[in-house]
Amino acid sequence: MEQFEFACIGASTTEDERVIGRSLHHFAQLIRTVEDERERMLGRAHEQIIQPLERFRKDHIGAVKEGKKKFDKKTAKFCQSQERTLSLSSKKPEAVFQEADAAMDMAERDFCQASLEYVFQLQAVQERKKFELVETLLGFVFGWWTFHHTAHDVHADAEPLVRDLQLRIQRTRSNFEETSKQTESLMKKMMEVRQTNKEVEAAEEGGGGVARAGYLFLMEKKAFGTTWSKHYCTYEAPARALTLLPYSQLTVRAGAAERVPLAGARAAPDAERRFCWEAAPAERERAPLTLQALGERDRALWLRAADALAPPARAPPPAAPDLWPLDDAGFAFVRRLAGELEARGLDEQGLYRVAGVASKVARLVALGRARRLPALAPAEWESKTLASALKAYLRALPEPLLTRALHGAWLAAARGERAARARALHALVRALPPRPRDMLRLLLAHLARVARRADRNLMTAANLAVCFGPTLLRAERETVASILELKFYNVVVESLLDNFPAVFAAEPPPAEPPDAPPAPPAAPPAAHNGGPSASATSAACAAYAAPHAQLLAQLARGASSSASSASASPPPPPPAARVRTLYACVGESEGELSFEPNQIITDVSASGEPGWLRGSLDGRSGLVPMNYVEPLP
Repeated sequence: MEQFEFACIGASTTEDERVIGRSLHHFAQLIRTVEDERERMLGRAHEQIIQPLERFRKDHIGAVKEGKKKFDKKTAKFCQSQERTLSLSSKKPEAVFQEADAAMDMAERDFCQASLEYVFQLQAVQERKKFELVETLLGFVFGWWTFHHTAHDVHADAEPLVRDLQLRIQRTRSNFEETSKQTESLMKKMMEVRQTNKEVEAAEEGGGGVARAGYLFLMEKKAFGTTWSKHYCTYEAPARALTLLPYSQLTVRAGAAERVPLAGARAAPDAERRFCWEAAPAERERAPLTLQALGERDRALWLRAADALAPPARAPPPAAPDLWPLDDAGFAFVRRLAGELEARGLDEQGLYRVAGVASKVARLVALGRARRLPALAPAEWESKTLASALKAYLRALPEPLLTRALHGAWLAAARGERAARARALHALVRALPPRPRDMLRLLLAHLARVARRADRNLMTAANLAVCFGPTLLRAERETVASILELKFYNVVVESLLDNFPAVFAAEPPPAEPPDAPPAPPAAPPAAHNGGPSASATSAACAAYAAPHAQLLAQLARGASSSASSASASPPPPPPAARVRTLYACVGESEGELSFEPNQIITDVSASGEPGWLRGSLDGRSGLVPMNYVEPLP
């Protein structure tokens, strides 16, 4: 139990999941206190622990194994179909090509569906571990207190923590059940729009200098003919270099990568296979490389990445759906529905969880937009209809209420520790535009009144967060990563409800104790004119933990001495400081660095922005949030 670690499908975990993960270590300490009664406990261990774990292994882990078999089968079928189709001679009749392309498209669709299902099954079994496994062990701990008098003192000390853990488990289970429904809906939508989004995804893929990446077949001339081998290739636009890594999804064995600088590229219509193009190496003595793309569109994208084709004309943007802007009619609509619900619906169980009739909800929203709301008589307009209409209005906004510009910052706050979250939320609420902030205040005040009657309506802050998380926060593009982020949407809304008065106060919440981790900054503030002063940097140290304050103070002294000794000849630069990253971070702007945990950032110096450092990573320089790193000697 002390060594057990939960696997995480996704970038990070919520605080509830981290507490659940640490709970096994706490259970181990409790077990040691009653070691003299161990033999009596083990008499019931098989029934209380082993059997539920065996059921979990058979029912859930076994299902994942079956999903992997299906995924492997679909992968093999797709790759074989792909190679069979691409190996057709270019002199075959067009009907043969159409039939082969149709078969490959069907195999590709089955492969994509199996991939999504397998990823979701992996996520589901890891999420289930967090409540089913821990809940089983929690029941075992409660069993001690019933049968062993020696555990009474331990019970008295640990009961508050265990009760809190029990609530977190229930909340995690509830979040999992609700987000599973939303995940299935997102998976279905992703499959439906996969074809229409292919062009956009192809144009937007890559980054960090990689203009194109994907699979290509390389023609190699042998003594008795030619062979085609599958490679994973990347093209780096700045260096005009193509990297070829021999790799086949069937053998899962990679060879040595080869990097080839290119002088140009052109189509190869006379090749023995379809979709071929030639890459001319910069070394003149080397023969051109004949490569086969996965399709005509794929070949055009490779040629365009190599500057062999001009970029295509952009299609006109799709017509905007019938959205409802955040106007005075919307505020009046929300105030009217919230007031009516507070007058007659606060004691109804499942408020905001039970959905209303879709046709009545749509009619009510249309009447609200036209400013023709009728008398909301309970006989005609049920509370569930009003609640669903309020959520429908928030979903009809042109962008989510918490704005896409701050999407990453909200998620960063959700991933942080609960103790530091209130200050981060306060800063983010103040960063919202005025009208979204006013609407958020109106909505949270109403939901707080709903949560205060949770003893009757069963809608706690956690339950309301499950209902409103995906409504107030939405990713710009629906991807597998956005599926894994759903649980953090709920954390954001629950934290806003729990800290409602504090996040809208004029002053930020009190600073955390020195040993508590600070809240992650939402975004770097506007740059000041001139460099940072030692006094300003020292003042910023107070908001950070001891290692970070020490690092900032050291950098401040270096900046101060450098500024005071400036004269006709510049002084030599101080030794470059180094820091190690603690968490993953995605830069919100071009001036911020993105990094993963346990990376080393060099050339660290004070940036002049409170809470931010400046450093270098992988050849790039930019801002780094101080509470995401720790100093190195």
